[in-house]
Amino acid sequence: MSPAARLVRLTARVSRGEVRRALGYPDGRDGGVSAEAGITQLWGEAMDLLEPRGAYRLVDLDGTAVTGMPDPAATVAVAVCTIGPRLEEAARRRHASGDLLAALTLDAIGSAAAEAAADALNARICTVAARRGLHAAPRVSPGYGEWDTSRQRDLLALLPIGELGITLTAGQMMVPRKSVSFAVNLLPEPPREETSRCSRCGATNCRHRREPFVGT
Repeated sequence: MSPAARLVRLTARVSRGEVRRALGYPDGRDGGVSAEAGITQLWGEAMDLLEPRGAYRLVDLDGTAVTGMPDPAATVAVAVCTIGPRLEEAARRRHASGDLLAALTLDAIGSAAAEAAADALNARICTVAARRGLHAAPRVSPGYGEWDTSRQRDLLALLPIGELGITLTAGQMMVPRKSVSFAVNLLPEPPREETSRCSRCGATNCRHRREPFVGT
């Protein structure tokens, strides 16, 4: 029998570089100076509005792709996380008041924070897998590759989304929008294309990282 889902509070270590990337200025040029000033101005407010939390569950699939996930392993970790609604609500208020730049900046911070929360939850799953003698493959989400977004509901049905304040629209979009769902194959052997646990893990700021993160 598959274990029950676990609810967890997360620490979202938001990368300012990812915020700049979301705003379209990853290298700080061509308007990046003014974008950086906007990020700095709103950073404290945005961090106070974050409520990162998530849930995960290990599912024994016995070869059945109940979530629609392509090529599932015998054991899969399914997960969802959110930063909560408060930052989105603040961005909507700024937009309604005509402060479009602030609204865009808050939205970009929210996107980066949601990915940071997913990284933190993924790192938790990596640790749980290691304790069981399993190896976590890279996380995948509905809408990527062959995993159709129409199966989002099947994935979330395995998780206590109500306790996280997450709902799903008729179009399979999560509310709050700054939420991330994913699944991770847990394998008896390391994935062949990977060389270390660090290359499989998305926790870019982990103090235990032994290998530089290749993203920018």
